[in-house]
Formats: sequence, structure tokens, C-alpha cells
Amino acid sequence: MSRKYFLLRAWILLPVTLLFLTAPGCTSKAAKANQQGETRQSAAANDPSDHHFDGGTYCMQTMTQGPPPSAPLHFSNKVNESDGSLKDFEADLSGDTLEQTIRDRHPATDEDRKFIQDSKNSVWAIHDGFAEMAITNHYTRSDESAWRVGANSAAQGASPWALFINKPVEARAGAENINGYDTIKFTVDTTHQSQADKSAALFAGNLKDYNVTGTAWVLKDADCVLQYNIDYEEDGKDGTVRKTHYEGTVTKK
Repeated sequence: MSRKYFLLRAWILLPVTLLFLTAPGCTSKAAKANQQGETRQSAAANDPSDHHFDGGTYCMQTMTQGPPPSAPLHFSNKVNESDGSLKDFEADLSGDTLEQTIRDRHPATDEDRKFIQDSKNSVWAIHDGFAEMAITNHYTRSDESAWRVGANSAAQGASPWALFINKPVEARAGAENINGYDTIKFTVDTTHQSQADKSAALFAGNLKDYNVTGTAWVLKDADCVLQYNIDYEEDGKDGTVRKTHYEGTVTKK
């Protein structure tokens, strides 16, 4: 069974274990880091509603674990890559039920073809050179374990949470109402960071460079990411370039 199928089943059946990397501090940037820390501490002291954006908690996780919503909600989380791959998680929360449809597509490999040929009831198929699948899962709140898996699967499988492990530069950009929710807007931009600032991720990924840019809106009341539009680009030392676009939102139905 290929790694792609194993990962997809993990999103559907088991919580994904998050692997955190610890980025070492750069002594040559110590003064700059201290100054940024003091600025954030000062802002927090002057504005008790100030939130720190870490890109790690998404409102689908928060809203499904709270009391049933007064109105049905729709969650959308998508990933598109420059090689034509995509992941699309669409979910509807109504009362104590969660209906989630997962779509996945990636360039077909020989391993994909063999797996599909050998599987009698595979949800996968190959079209125009891509391995594709779609599956719908139904969750009920009474099944606590499965409910948590459904709530976490989109965040773990189709959000940009992993991009924020190395704490890219982010800036608060004011308050904004999104889909009827009060949020705090944040911008993310690593294009001005030095190679030293990015050293941990560059070394771990064997990369020449990478950048994270975009915008995220954090729900004021729950401190979770309500909506995001994030682009990631990495340049490998072997000359390869990978581009990934992430977008997600929560809407009231």
C-alpha cells in the first residue's frame, strides 16, 4: 500500500500525530528577536484582546467540540499544488451530526495503478494520468472518538498548520468581520527573512529557499483560525520548485 493511501486512511480513521520541529535561535538576530518580543508584549499589555497567531488551531476543531451551533455551518478546506495535486475537505455541521466529503487527486504512479488493480472495492480510480478518490463520512456526536477524528481530519489533512511550526513572520492587520464573525486579521510574509532565520527548515527540507505568504483571520472569541488564504513556495537544492495554495473558511448556512 502506498504512502499516500496510508496517510489518507490516517486522516479518516485515526488522529494524525503532529511532529514538531524545534528551530534553534540565531544569535546574530538576538537583538532583533528581543525587540520583536518586547513589541508584542507591549501590544498585549495595552490591548487585552490581542491574540497570538500560531496557525495551529482551526475553527472546525473548536466549533465541533463546543455545543451544537444555533444554525448549520459549512467548513471548507482546500489544498492545490503546482503538479495538479489537490485535497478538498468539505463538511456540514448540523446539530449533533457532521457530514464530510474528502476528495484527493495526485499524479498516478505505478504503485497507484497496482494498488487500484489489486483492490476489489477501492475508492480510487485513475483519470487522465491522475489517481483520484472521493469519500463521504458521517459522524455523530455520540461517537466521541470518531467525532474527534472528523473534526481534526480537515485541519490535519488540508490546512497549512505545518507551515507555522517554524514560526514565520506574521503581523496583526486590524479587526474584520468575516461571514458574520468578528475576527482579527493577520498577514504572513517570510520573503524578507534571511537565510539564517530560515536555517532550521532549510536544513530539514534540504531546501535552497522557501516562502510563506498570505492572510489569516482568527476568531476573536475562540482564538481559532476561521479563514485563511496562504501560499507556500519552496526551492529545492536540486532545482525543483514546488508551489502550494491553501484556502479555507467557515460559513453559516
